[in-house]
Amino acid sequence: MTGVRLTKRGFIITMILYFSFLTWYYVFFLYVLRHVAGSSAQTYLMVNTSFNFIIVITLLLASFFIHRFDKIHIIYAWAVVTSIASIFLLFISSIILRLIIIFVAGAFFSIGQLAFFMYFWSLTVSEERGRVAGLIGFFSLAIFNLLSLMAETFNFSETVVLSFILSSGTLAVKLLRPEKKAMLTAKKDGKGYHPEKRTILLYAVPWALFSLINATLARNIAFHVSQRTPSSPYIFLIILQVIAANFGALGGGIIADFFGRKLSLVFGLTLYGISSALAGLVQNYEMFCFVYFASGLIWGILSTLYLLVIWGDLASKESCAKRYSIGLIIYYLATGVGSLLTHQISQIPLITSSLASCLLIFLSNIPLILAPELLPSDFREKIKLKLYENALRKITRKQSQSQG
Repeated sequence: MTGVRLTKRGFIITMILYFSFLTWYYVFFLYVLRHVAGSSAQTYLMVNTSFNFIIVITLLLASFFIHRFDKIHIIYAWAVVTSIASIFLLFISSIILRLIIIFVAGAFFSIGQLAFFMYFWSLTVSEERGRVAGLIGFFSLAIFNLLSLMAETFNFSETVVLSFILSSGTLAVKLLRPEKKAMLTAKKDGKGYHPEKRTILLYAVPWALFSLINATLARNIAFHVSQRTPSSPYIFLIILQVIAANFGALGGGIIADFFGRKLSLVFGLTLYGISSALAGLVQNYEMFCFVYFASGLIWGILSTLYLLVIWGDLASKESCAKRYSIGLIIYYLATGVGSLLTHQISQIPLITSSLASCLLIFLSNIPLILAPELLPSDFREKIKLKLYENALRKITRKQSQSQG
């Protein structure tokens, strides 16, 4: 079987939840915190760093106890708590109280997001996880990017109302009865799967390097490009990057299921390394278009595969929380460190940032080359056989048409 067994209802539920968690985090991280911190850039960066570090600490703690509770109920609890937090933010003027509310919301967000990934794991099997994740990423990123661009023009009250809608709107999945559907579609395989620690490390290192580069050197490259590009052409670069991210998520998921996780990841990292180097070596608008398209494409591939697919492939029922928490902790820790080092990183010249990114990205390919393939070998053989049969049918059809 090469088709997707996840039901339409299960797909809709996971897409709504993934979009809600992804967008809520960025609305809070980029916009709500900016309004609360005020005009001080240093305060804003410190608050951002603290927000991400609280998420990291909570994820670490939650990975040890979250399996004892119903995942959907945890997601509902996140929706209720963050919705109430949003309402309080509208009526409280004290900066200290606002920050406490934001940090509490961040802690509940991390627990709810981890519960979502565990729920996603229960609905999918390894052979279809890439395509399901790709479709979820394709549709979710399109709406996410549109709302993110709109949120840039919002004032504090409008931004908080948006975050309230995102969190409270999650409760709408209750109408789709996710609890029953999870029990009906939960897979039975993988309970005894325990990968070697070496395998987990080989897949974790490239994600750690990419996350750190994305939060530091890549942001510095984007800053320098924005300084060298007029506003209207730069907006086109952002739109190009956004579109590429959608198709990167979709294409990366398909490649990962049909040809293996390693091929999709190595392709993404290699293209990212090349585009990073070109950004510093060839500084013209045409090259910037290619760089932004490539970076968007790769961000779509790597974020979708690493957040939804890789850790699920490495997980069993008992270790699911810990595996997904590894990927999330790496990402939020790198984001927090990136915020902390923003001033220092901004002093690095464009060409230095580009070449350093290229070098680190190419080095991250080494662990992937040494890592075992996560997609089951028997499924890969079925895919090869099906492709061979399709090619043979086309040849036979052409021969019969030429003879006729």
